[in-house]
Amino acid sequence: MKDTNKLIVNLLFFLFLASFFSSIALAETDSKTLATKTIKFEKDTQLIEWFSSTNCDECRIFEKNNFNSNYAWINWFNSENDEIDNFARDDTNRRLNQFNVSDYPLLIINGDIHEFNKNDTVENWNEVLESSVEKGYQKNLINFSLEIDLIDSTNNNKANEIKLYGEITPLSDLHNDTAIHIHIVENIADPDGSSARPMISNVLREWVPKTDFSVKKANTTEWEYSLSETYLESANINLNEGDSSRYSIVISVHGDELENSSSMHVLAVNKTTLPSIQEQAKWSNFPLIILGNVVIMVGICFIIIQERIREKGLPLLEGKILHSKQNEKEININIKTGNKKVEILDVNVNKGWRISRLKNLPSIAVKSDFNLKFKVTSKSGNIEESPLQITVKTDVDDLGQWMMDIDMVSDKNE
Repeated sequence: MKDTNKLIVNLLFFLFLASFFSSIALAETDSKTLATKTIKFEKDTQLIEWFSSTNCDECRIFEKNNFNSNYAWINWFNSENDEIDNFARDDTNRRLNQFNVSDYPLLIINGDIHEFNKNDTVENWNEVLESSVEKGYQKNLINFSLEIDLIDSTNNNKANEIKLYGEITPLSDLHNDTAIHIHIVENIADPDGSSARPMISNVLREWVPKTDFSVKKANTTEWEYSLSETYLESANINLNEGDSSRYSIVISVHGDELENSSSMHVLAVNKTTLPSIQEQAKWSNFPLIILGNVVIMVGICFIIIQERIREKGLPLLEGKILHSKQNEKEININIKTGNKKVEILDVNVNKGWRISRLKNLPSIAVKSDFNLKFKVTSKSGNIEESPLQITVKTDVDDLGQWMMDIDMVSDKNE
């Protein structure tokens, strides 16, 4: 019979070792992902780039009037003439140079420039925004998938890196100036850090344009970019102060087909809040080793249940030596079945013995008692010196084939 208790003890020991060493391996990992998220690019999302000063009350009204989930809205600020705080932003200056404009306020909708006169009102701005958004412009020229990971590279449970990765595939040949624009915005923020004004939405904290992907039709680039701890600090982005979801990422692809090299439209865009470290920590703080142990214990319970099923299904064997003479013994094997039908496939003896031929080996019904008698002969002629072991091969319903041994060491064996 199988030694069930020994099997379970060995299994428990193995699982303990596996759990122990896996916990050590996890502890030695220097870098880990604290939170992750997928960004999907939907065709109805509009990229709104709004350039204004920090001390423009009408600008704040315009922003509030048009706060919409379908807009990927970015507030760019240049505070060179700000009376409270001289907070000139290099990113804003570089972006304006790309458009070759400098006057405020300025509205860029999906890459199209809309300049305003000084006498224009908030109502005028609203009309321009609404009419331009209705026209829309997004050719289906690119497939772009993207994952966002917040990384702890120092193993102190604090995020200090943003990793972006995915695949980008042009559906047509694009011109070489086509670029991926990465924007990190603070959802509600003090734009210049002076604490002297009301909070403003969608304040740009970092902008990085990238052209490191193939613009050839059907060429897929496995794209990846990371904003390091130094990079985030220089942009005044702190993922661990408050929740990381107070920041959003706006990803946009700007360009056009190869023959339209003079235009730079938005081919794909979307905005999403950064994954929440606090939210995902509620689960990840539950120690992984404990989770592993729960899984292990469930596995052990399953194995124990399976062993109990086997115990109740496998037959019990009892062997008895009926009598011995010269080099021969007469044996009786008693087979008691459990809750499974049992078919006797074969009966053998160990080396040094020969068994009499058995005909018509039986199939034994559930919960039955069957006696099988046969004779064995010692090949050496000395039945006292040759140990005798009987092996019974069975086929048990639902449990498969089993080999069961009985050592016949005395005139009565059980």
